[in-house]
Amino acid sequence: MKTITITPLKAFEISVEAENISPDKLAPLTLSQIRSLEIWQGNRKRKLSDLFRAEGDDDPAKAEDVTITLRGDFSRVKRIGEGMTAGRVEVEGSVGMHAGNNMKGGLLSVRGDAEDWLGREMRGGRITVGGNAGNYVGAGYRGEKCGMRGGEIEVGGSAGNYLGEHLCGGSIHVHGDAGDFPGAANQGGTIFIGGSTYLPGAEMTKGTITVKGKARILPGYQKIETVAMDGEDWQKYAGDLVENGKGELFVRVGSSL
Repeated sequence: MKTITITPLKAFEISVEAENISPDKLAPLTLSQIRSLEIWQGNRKRKLSDLFRAEGDDDPAKAEDVTITLRGDFSRVKRIGEGMTAGRVEVEGSVGMHAGNNMKGGLLSVRGDAEDWLGREMRGGRITVGGNAGNYVGAGYRGEKCGMRGGEIEVGGSAGNYLGEHLCGGSIHVHGDAGDFPGAANQGGTIFIGGSTYLPGAEMTKGTITVKGKARILPGYQKIETVAMDGEDWQKYAGDLVENGKGELFVRVGSSL
């Protein structure tokens, strides 16, 4: 098992683009090569060693045998774990935007919060966030027809607006509240929201959304039946009928607004 620990040398006032911080990129490299990797801070190209301390094992390894520990404040560091296919990235604090972009495998674990676009267009693997997440979790980027296609995202706190927009597969579980329009334009996959939200499933054609807290339901949804799940009654809806959708929306009985 190859372990690498990366620590910022100072707090960042200008955001850092760090897509090279992933098991796939670091697995075959020595520590010297890792420290020489190029990263961007604003419009300036830097070496990783200019901004971070990198310590750990020197021998090359396979991505699945690599654990990267990020120690310190990474809240202004973007694109951590981008495209990773295997291995582990364990963040002891918070992460910036676009963490886990196009992730295909492995585990990205964040103890703190995550900024916008977490798991953008994710295809596999697992992302866990202990705190809150920003807008567009598991969504597709501008102009894309599909967002998340596979894998799992779990958020221990709350999430922002447009959770799982254009979701085509995979699952998202938010233990707290979600912002406006979760599951907008969904085409598959599942979303579970443990708290409350507003107007879930706008333009959804496929997939399943479950809301345990309060929710304002769009008029394009039709009540179907009451079902029992985990010892509680849930109202099942079908829609979004505006799009001739066949999506399923479950809201705990007594929670719709």
